[in-house]
Amino acid sequence: MVLKYGIDVSNEAVINTIDRLTNQIFKLLPLREEGGDWEAPLKNLILEIGGMNRLLTDQTILFSLLCKLESLLTLTEEDDFFAFRKVIFECLGLMSKLKKCLD
Repeated sequence: MVLKYGIDVSNEAVINTIDRLTNQIFKLLPLREEGGDWEAPLKNLILEIGGMNRLLTDQTILFSLLCKLESLLTLTEEDDFFAFRKVIFECLGLMSKLKKCLD
């Protein structure tokens, strides 16, 4: 796969990054549930996926993923946990869909 700057990257490298990011998205659930700092890791995810969006061409899935991740920053109340959880699983589904596009 050739990226924006003409750099050739293997699909395996991109898939490994998607797997790592998927795990980091999932880890937001226990961090939030246990009262840990989930916002800093979420902001890092948003930055990295935003960068991925700039490097990969024509990835509309990444835009949807970024929108959902950004929305998590608004779900800060204790009563919002189930909505937070739902959005996390939607994000995981998008990551799975993205991975299938590369297989």
